[in-house]
Amino acid sequence: MYLTYAEYTAMGGTLDETTFNDLEFEARSLVDWYTFNRLQAETTLPEALRRCMYKLIQYIITQQQVNGIGDGSGDNVSGGAGIASQSNDGVSTSYNILSARDVVETSKTQMAQVINQYLSGVMNSLGQKVLYRGVYPNE
Repeated sequence: MYLTYAEYTAMGGTLDETTFNDLEFEARSLVDWYTFNRLQAETTLPEALRRCMYKLIQYIITQQQVNGIGDGSGDNVSGGAGIASQSNDGVSTSYNILSARDVVETSKTQMAQVINQYLSGVMNSLGQKVLYRGVYPNE
């Protein structure tokens, strides 16, 4: 476990413990995928990883809320950035509308950015950069 429930609540998290455990597992799986499991054997975890996990859990919550609104098949949800067009004489205003799929894809991109931001330069106990995309000896 990269982030304990006590650490999560100390950071301001409000989920119940059961829900947190499910989301922590999902966030941990994502981190493991991006880091090629280079953090799994660590006994001392960096603060950057804990903060990264907290942010990822928040994004996963948002993603689940969107999936509750639409099934990702193109259903529209409000989430655009304001007015798309406006007409003065006929008083017509249209707004940006994003599909649920667009919101989920944006969330996935943001989660990847969080991992890259927080774990950039972080090394494991073997001296390996955890986000290095190559293969280290003995891997």
